[in-house]
Amino acid sequence: MSQFQVNTITDKSGTSGPVIAGVSTNNSTGCMIIPAGPTEHRGGRGRGVVAGGRDASNPHVDTMDLIEIVTAGNATDFGNLTISGRDYPSGCGSPTRGVFFAGAEPGFRNVIDYVVMSSSGGANDFGDMLIAPLTNFALSNATRGISAGGLTAPAPSYTTNDSIEFITMASTGNSSSFGSLSEVNSYAATCASSTRGIFNQGSTPTYKKTIEYITIATGGNATRFGESSKAGAGAPMGASSTTRGVFAGGQFDNPYPQTDIIDYITIATEGNAIDFGDLTSATSHGSGLGNSIRGLFAGGSSPNKTNVIEFVTIASTGNASNFGDLTVARDRLGQGASDAHGGIGR
Repeated sequence: MSQFQVNTITDKSGTSGPVIAGVSTNNSTGCMIIPAGPTEHRGGRGRGVVAGGRDASNPHVDTMDLIEIVTAGNATDFGNLTISGRDYPSGCGSPTRGVFFAGAEPGFRNVIDYVVMSSSGGANDFGDMLIAPLTNFALSNATRGISAGGLTAPAPSYTTNDSIEFITMASTGNSSSFGSLSEVNSYAATCASSTRGIFNQGSTPTYKKTIEYITIATGGNATRFGESSKAGAGAPMGASSTTRGVFAGGQFDNPYPQTDIIDYITIATEGNAIDFGDLTSATSHGSGLGNSIRGLFAGGSSPNKTNVIEFVTIASTGNASNFGDLTVARDRLGQGASDAHGGIGR
């Protein structure tokens, strides 16, 4: 019997699959392409988890929704956070884990939770943060998770901090100090490549246009990157490929209108953000997540609580399209967790 060498190639349509050399077909390679499984098609690969927030029936919820990023459709129940009811838990992900920092229940919490991305189920205790923030913002590459900023005192003082903390995603334990933002900040959006973490806009408490970055592998203070194309806004949503970050929506100053603007940056190159397109409706306080192909924006205030999930193709520009729905309408969300975002290099 003849022996065949099996390789993997990608055809012009973007379909990847095993190739048996020497088998004649109609494509230009002269090889037979056997399409791979459902997580390898043109939507890329990956799972995302959105956690906590507030829905219409409960001031604080602890439920988590699972979104299969590669296939448009509705979210399904994933499980529960470790503490009942959490506003603004901010997430990040590695190829195996999703991590959620902090949140309010209704008191501020320094808890860190983690989930196993490959299987639905309740969250597990990871450790504690150095401080107990609310509206902090998280990002990660494959090995390190970062949390920055946030409020450290509730109304009426609304004290905002500038600290940055980090964890090692594969272990458990308390977070460690990383450095500081250039100024206090909360309600920012984030994205990452495998080397850089980006913090976009937020509130100081005045809504801001500033974009900052850090080098994830080395501790240190954040550095100015540029400015958003939008007016100063808080509570936007972020997602990234390996090279590009996209930021959607947000809330302007009084009288607190939401915006539908999406803009983007090239993560490796400092500079101002550029217009990308628009959301289907103006939204803030939702959850951004995605894989290296798609950016998803889930839930939020529009201005009422919404369950809508929208998506964009990160490599192109244009308006967002409908993806599906969360299990319930919810806002006061933080960044979502994904096992295939740009910071992981997939």
